[in-house]
Amino acid sequence: MTSADIVGAFTSTRETLEKAGIEDDYFLDLIASRLVIERIGESGNNEWWESRVLSETGRARLSEVTPKTGLKSQISLAIKVGRKAERDRVPDDSVSLFSFGPQMESRLTAAIEEIKSNDDLGLDGLENLSIQSLEKGWTDDIIAETASNISVADVSESQQNTNSGESYLLDEEGYTQNEIEPDKWRILTTLLWRYGQCIDQLQVPYYTLESEVKPENA
Repeated sequence: MTSADIVGAFTSTRETLEKAGIEDDYFLDLIASRLVIERIGESGNNEWWESRVLSETGRARLSEVTPKTGLKSQISLAIKVGRKAERDRVPDDSVSLFSFGPQMESRLTAAIEEIKSNDDLGLDGLENLSIQSLEKGWTDDIIAETASNISVADVSESQQNTNSGESYLLDEEGYTQNEIEPDKWRILTTLLWRYGQCIDQLQVPYYTLESEVKPENA
């Protein structure tokens, strides 16, 4: 699998989401990023989690159960799988690729619920994404394709930590709910960049989700 295969899956997924009714550029990038990462981590690929939701088999099984909402169901289930895998590896109250805090996730869920049913729309690019190996930086081209206007160099310069284990704390200073929205593009691209450093073992990148109430005011 090459970097071109990955970015091709990202762009085709983003186009499908747009045709299905997602209009917001950020949600298009966020959902497409999640789906690509989910597919790469699936059984039969990088084996980061037990899931075949985005494979041909997964689509076929879901279409039997939810024939009228297959695409929406596939997207929702894939995100749930990724979210659980991250939660098993990071502390509670974290901001990670599959979990941007209650406020953002509520809006994202509402957008996914509005996805239109269309038999002509599918996630073919993801189904065809087959992994032989990954090289460091495999998400760099995805970052370049997002609407963020943030470069890989801008992200990587601030990330020189060498955390070990199943998680990677990106910054000692986390985010409150209200701070996520204005910095959402940088959060997304940084999380993507760090996922691109995982080539064998999964090491989930995250920020802490801070309380809005400061200790001195409690």
